[in-house]
Amino acid sequence: MSRPVVLASLVGTAVLLTAFFVLSQTAFSHKNLATTPVITADRGAFEPSETDGTASSETADSEASSETAEAELGPKRFDFRLTSDDTFYSIMSLFGVSGTDIHKIARKSRPTFNLSRLRKGTVFRVFTLDGNFERAEYRLGEFDVLTIEKETDPEPKSIGYTIATRELPWEIREHRASGVINNSLYEAAIRGGTDPQTIMNLSDILAWDVDFASDIRKGDTFGVVHEKIFVEGKYLKTGKILGAEMMNNGKRVTAIYFEDSEGGTGYYDESGRSLRRTLLRSPLRYRRISSYFSKGRYHPVLKRYRPHHGIDYAAPTGTPVESAGSGRVTFAGWKRGYGNFITIKHDNSFSTAYGHLSRIRKGVKKGARVDQAQVIGYVGSTGISTGPHLHYEVRRGKKLVNPLNVRPKPNSTVPKADRERFAAVKDAMLVRLAGDLAVVASAETETGNAAGSDG
Repeated sequence: MSRPVVLASLVGTAVLLTAFFVLSQTAFSHKNLATTPVITADRGAFEPSETDGTASSETADSEASSETAEAELGPKRFDFRLTSDDTFYSIMSLFGVSGTDIHKIARKSRPTFNLSRLRKGTVFRVFTLDGNFERAEYRLGEFDVLTIEKETDPEPKSIGYTIATRELPWEIREHRASGVINNSLYEAAIRGGTDPQTIMNLSDILAWDVDFASDIRKGDTFGVVHEKIFVEGKYLKTGKILGAEMMNNGKRVTAIYFEDSEGGTGYYDESGRSLRRTLLRSPLRYRRISSYFSKGRYHPVLKRYRPHHGIDYAAPTGTPVESAGSGRVTFAGWKRGYGNFITIKHDNSFSTAYGHLSRIRKGVKKGARVDQAQVIGYVGSTGISTGPHLHYEVRRGKKLVNPLNVRPKPNSTVPKADRERFAAVKDAMLVRLAGDLAVVASAETETGNAAGSDG
């Protein structure tokens, strides 16, 4: 169905009078409204991504077509893609809602949502019936919509409008993707039908078993089953990974998502051991090693050889730095050549240190308790440094050790009471993953293509 757009061009006194007449009769434009609404008679799903408030040759050929649309009776929908100049008052006044009623609606809505805080770029939707305001909708989040509806038979003390929230219909669908790696996991996964976020999630889950920066080999295979979340039948975002498997340089690595009877969740290998370790593989999500652990590294600033008892991760200034494990902060402040510096004693024999931070996060101070993966600071170039990076150290007891050689233990296993149920979940997932990998390996051999499917 075409969507004619009302175009108001105010040129000269005569046109201004015409525009005023059209406004008073149809309320389709407003001098304070920066957005041109898209008009449709469709009362369909909430689809703000489909309308951008601009006219096209198919929807707005002339003012005559706009006037024809205005003359039609029946239900219509107006989608306003908001700009910084648009307000709740300016939009509602277009549709004959009085200033008094607008203020009453705003006051009644405040406990749920402050209508003075409409966000630029979002969509405000208005429904009319025979040219009169009937209902308005505004998306509060991914799954909720605020509704403002005119009451047909209001109670004596009612403001004449019902304000409520409703949940949009949503569903989770499983998606399977698999492939053979020729150049990188990212490239193979995209060809296999998955998305960048799932790839990052997969690399985090398997981080202790696969170094995605250096361990990937041509011919390695992967399979992943993950959720896709749809709202009103349209794809919104990727969900959690339910299962994954990789053949990496001849080594099989498996991840099974499982929720135990106490509500705890995690990823486990086939034996029921957690893939999460007591220390993270790296305190940065996005990383590149610029300097390795060494007994005698040439220092680029001091111009001499000296031990480098840590590794340096090159990353942009401001990149979040996470605590490698749960523990207690033993130092947080300035430390000579290290600049802004943090040390943490973990709940085992390990301690970690983080140097050259641009800043330390508020609340991270000596004696503070931190959780694994909690952001503690941000990458910088303070102290003796040639550029933004994180200097990261690990100690076992009092001895500095190479962080890349540390192999901390799994931090948990599947509870004994849940092992039988875990075995059933694992077996079912392995069958699905094995089937996908067999199919894609055959397809890759014949055509060079990866595969993806919803199911």
